Amino acid sequence: MRLQGVPASPGIAIGPAFLLKVRDFRVVRRVLTSDEEALAELSRLRNAVDSVDEDLSRLADEIGHVVEGRQILEFLRLLLRDPMIHRDVEERIRPGMECAEYAVSTVLQDVLSRFIELDDPYMRERVADVRDIGRRLLEKLLGTEKEALARSGEPLILVTEDLDPSDTASIDTSIVAAIVTDRGGSTSHTAILARSMGIPAVVALDEITAVVSPRDLIVVDGIHGQVIVNPTEAELDYAREIRAKYIEAERSIAENALSPAVTADGMSIELSGNIEFPQEAELVKKYGGRGVGLFRTEFLRALNRGMETEEDHFKVYDEVAAILAPDPLLIRTYDMGGDKFKPGMAHEANPFLGYRGIRICLDNPAEFTDQLRGIVRASRNGNVRMMFPMITHVEQMVSIREILSRVNDDLRRKGIPFDEKMQVGFMVETPAAVTALDLLLPYADFVSIGTNDLTQYTLAVDRGSPLVADLYDPFHPGVLRQIDHVVKVTHAHGKWVGVCGIMAGDPLAVPILLGLGVDELSVACSLIPEVKKMISVFTTESAAEIASNALALATGREIRAMVFSQVAGRYPEILLDESLGIRK
Repeated sequence: MRLQGVPASPGIAIGPAFLLKVRDFRVVRRVLTSDEEALAELSRLRNAVDSVDEDLSRLADEIGHVVEGRQILEFLRLLLRDPMIHRDVEERIRPGMECAEYAVSTVLQDVLSRFIELDDPYMRERVADVRDIGRRLLEKLLGTEKEALARSGEPLILVTEDLDPSDTASIDTSIVAAIVTDRGGSTSHTAILARSMGIPAVVALDEITAVVSPRDLIVVDGIHGQVIVNPTEAELDYAREIRAKYIEAERSIAENALSPAVTADGMSIELSGNIEFPQEAELVKKYGGRGVGLFRTEFLRALNRGMETEEDHFKVYDEVAAILAPDPLLIRTYDMGGDKFKPGMAHEANPFLGYRGIRICLDNPAEFTDQLRGIVRASRNGNVRMMFPMITHVEQMVSIREILSRVNDDLRRKGIPFDEKMQVGFMVETPAAVTALDLLLPYADFVSIGTNDLTQYTLAVDRGSPLVADLYDPFHPGVLRQIDHVVKVTHAHGKWVGVCGIMAGDPLAVPILLGLGVDELSVACSLIPEVKKMISVFTTESAAEIASNALALATGREIRAMVFSQVAGRYPEILLDESLGIRK
């Protein structure tokens, strides 16, 4: 079965499926070979049931004063001890000779189906209770999903509905060969982190968790956005051939990873890395980037509840700045909201249009000031820059500058060293910021274009929705013309422009951005060598011509095809197929 999704992180992977956080119960069927083994499985089952029963009893005692909660837990205990369910499970183990976890999952799936078909609304609502019991029992039999994943002993394809930032960030790349999800988009947090870690990923597959069973063989093509479940021998052979070509192209480009980012006519380009975690600073250097053009600090906070004090901030930023020095470290203040939530944040109907970015920061001045103080103190290394997300109003920049001024005054009084000339900028992510840029620039030393959100807000496309994923296109003329405007206006004010969105790491976008006059590109660490290779293919004059031609074309497809024709034969074609993005 071949499924088409959205390419989220390039690469080819082949391996068995591992289902994570999937709603129904699916485990691998293991056939027992003797009566002794069957008796051991029955013992495992009874021990698991007793252990879950003890857990539920303890929970019921802890919330004994909450009548409704205790009633729910007592219902779960009754369900757990249901004699008919026990009889069916035990018959599958003996004489059926199936392992305990497969017997439990199969029987409870049947129970779920019966509950769903009932006319009684109350009984239909008990579906969640059946799932709860099933998960608790399976965890007793198998360990938690993450424990089972860690025990796998071989590279697996992670199949899930979606991943939280904490799930993605904790992935062991020696175990997870690729990620495929039902939901998400090419700029979701899952996609961003997968690219950062160099793991192939395809998202927005819609039904992948419904059609895959544990251990199914899966081919993940993160270049074209395709996933093949249980491929034929011919499909496997083709996938292996494509993977070999991709690996060879990556190897060839990586040979020059540490060379400077220079155009064919000798113009140096500032090519930086995007990072989420301090340890990635070494990756930037490994892949040949010049510093960090985007440090997404919200991922630190989402994963670490202790990341709250000024000293916590200072230690992290100071460490990274010291590792990168003298190359720059550009720190973005918290950009919570949208698709990035920390515990306790309220979910909104339209989170990307709601409470996010600088709006949250300015409403929490004490916490915001702690982060600013940590950043300013880390600037003592002489290479720190700072920028702010989701700026739409001049009043926001005025408020930020006032807080920063108070921070600087206090540090001076206390004799704490910092860089008095530290550059401060803001993200251009909305049409409002583009059109009001001349009003905002007096409060900044530079701007960085966040093409992920700029594309989303310009095209009115939720970048996390698979329903409109085909409309999300950073090559859309409306997006390119705004980038052109930002570069011209910013340069007219004597300031520099960076691009840190996913577009900056798209090889076909690189000559356009260079031709428009962008001063800095910041990309996922693993993509630095590929972007550096594309930079070397063009002269500044040829890039300017490509950009001019792109601005005159009517569709993103036409623009991609035009750039593709210019690089054919000069750049590994296998790395361009994702960017070509053939749209149906």
